[in-house]
Amino acid sequence: MSTIDEYAYTDFNENPSLINEIVRLEERLKRETGQSVTLIAYSLTDAASDSGTCRAGLND
Repeated sequence: MSTIDEYAYTDFNENPSLINEIVRLEERLKRETGQSVTLIAYSLTDAASDSGTCRAGLND
């Protein structure tokens, strides 16, 4: 099981086009589901990169 310490927010400051893509996907999800959706990007920290943890919801 992974812990919160294994993840950090992903830094998109150097690539604003990725932020725009996330916003477009949030808008699409809202249109298709009728619910507001907020996507949050996390990256594994260096300490956790070799721990073999799975991505939540994808390997359940």
